[in-house]
Amino acid sequence: MLRKESPELLELIEDLKVKLTEVKDELEPLLQLVEQGIIPPGKGSQYLRTKYNLYLNYCSNISFYLILKARRVPAHGHPVIERLVTYRNLINKLSVVDQKLSAEIRYLLTLKDDAVKKELIPEAKSTKPKPKSVSKTPAAACAVTDLSDDSDFDEEAKLKYYKEIEDRQKLKRKKEENSTEEQAVEDQNAKRAITYQIAKNRGLTPRRKKIDRNPRVKHREKFRRAKIRRRGQVREVRKEEQRYSGELSGIRAGVKKSIKLK
Repeated sequence: MLRKESPELLELIEDLKVKLTEVKDELEPLLQLVEQGIIPPGKGSQYLRTKYNLYLNYCSNISFYLILKARRVPAHGHPVIERLVTYRNLINKLSVVDQKLSAEIRYLLTLKDDAVKKELIPEAKSTKPKPKSVSKTPAAACAVTDLSDDSDFDEEAKLKYYKEIEDRQKLKRKKEENSTEEQAVEDQNAKRAITYQIAKNRGLTPRRKKIDRNPRVKHREKFRRAKIRRRGQVREVRKEEQRYSGELSGIRAGVKKSIKLK
């Protein structure tokens, strides 16, 4: 049932696990190197921050999608689907850059692991010379420069892609504004609706009561009023449910219904 209703759910769960693992094991250690100054500020560090924020946004949208599924809210047509597709396309475009920089990133991560191990080992002697910083080694410097140089072209590609998305959104907004303006102009130029009198075109017919328009309704009202008059002329037969104890409304002494004989 789950695969029939939402086949993308299982794939999104696996993707969430992979992306969170990559954020924890690769991106966070590299950002720590950026904060420590080992990786100099530039396009390489900007690329790492952009990728880190992109992964976090993608994972947060997947989490929101899982919440919708847990509450059994229909997700078809929801804005979160469109955002997931947008983030997925951006991540796929970054895969080309990741393949180029995979060797440099792997080397920087090994340097990070070696630095952590050295910090955990206590110094045996106070006169022991301090270990060289990672940025002083020529291999690390080469990896950092390669990371910054290789990301120049990719940064331009990303900026170009973002600009295309922004142009599409502007064009969409412009089309919506034009459609609303055209609708307003059409409403203004539309013909005035005719009145009830024009539609009926009664001409010189005399004015009649509303009840005279429908004979069935007229006769029904006539019958209702006749029943009321009949009730005043002839009393209805009532069954004796209990012993007679006089009129419930009382007897008025001043009422005379007899006929005087002259």
